Amino acid sequence: MSKIEPVIAVFMGGGRARHAASLMTGQELIKAIGSLQYTAIPITIDAAGKWQVGADAPATAIDGLGALQRLGVDGAINALHGPYGSDGRLAGLLDLIGVPYWGSGCAASALAMDKVRCKAVVAAQGIRVAGHLALDAATWAMDAVTVERAVRQDIGFPCAIKPASQGLTQGIALPQSAEEFAPALERMLFVESYVMVEKFVRGTEVCCGVLDTDPKGHIRSLPIVEIRAGKRPGEVECITPAPLAPDLTDRIMDMAAHAHEIVGCKGWSQSDFIIDEQGPVWLKLETVPGLTETSSYTRAAAAIGIPHVELVRMFIEYMLQGRDNQTGIKA
Repeated sequence: MSKIEPVIAVFMGGGRARHAASLMTGQELIKAIGSLQYTAIPITIDAAGKWQVGADAPATAIDGLGALQRLGVDGAINALHGPYGSDGRLAGLLDLIGVPYWGSGCAASALAMDKVRCKAVVAAQGIRVAGHLALDAATWAMDAVTVERAVRQDIGFPCAIKPASQGLTQGIALPQSAEEFAPALERMLFVESYVMVEKFVRGTEVCCGVLDTDPKGHIRSLPIVEIRAGKRPGEVECITPAPLAPDLTDRIMDMAAHAHEIVGCKGWSQSDFIIDEQGPVWLKLETVPGLTETSSYTRAAAAIGIPHVELVRMFIEYMLQGRDNQTGIKA
């Protein structure tokens, strides 16, 4: 059977926290790639970092990279969230073997993954962020009294405790009082030894995607999506576009595009915000947003006439254009 050009590797799986969601995104990408008459090769990474290329047995990343070269892969799309995928390591490996990929490069991906340092960079450019304290397990073990005092005085309750570098936010703890803080913090430190204790901001939750495919460098912010609690526990409802005043809409879209540039993102990104009485508060940026047909990023693109398959086509064409120009899309 002759190879249909181009051949696109789709990376999916990864750590346990987002493994199932990543597989779902990957399968939908493979379906879309097939409908475009391209060849898709699934690369499934397990929680231990083993690579399964197509139907081959799981192997080391080095063996997986060799398989990509033997198969003559023309480009790659990353559907991995968190470690192995959106932290920059995959981008760095693909850079080493010269395989172009869709999305941000190693440096921007690593910065966005580190919530504490990414917030510092974004805030330094004038974007409003929520106050926070960075904390590691050793500091807590050494002087818990001082930590609790600092949280009471500088952050207040309720607060949000988040792993500092787990990609899409998983397992946020929301202690409502000083009495709930210590046990909540210890649970989170078990997940990751470095966490961010962030001021809890009450308001409307929204996200804004950015599409960066203009050869002239123009960055396009997609319609804002409001995230509301669904009727069932754990269920969410995406309102697209978010029913916001025009000036507020413009402000959030500008902030998302600005954060995309500040961090050094390429291709696409999505920023999360909370809108309180004083306006939008930037929370975090994802270099690999969800890309199923029901994901907020996909919904936003569809709202301006870019359906899921067309979005994937744009990704591939822009990625391969970068390859042909020998510039890639690297940070």
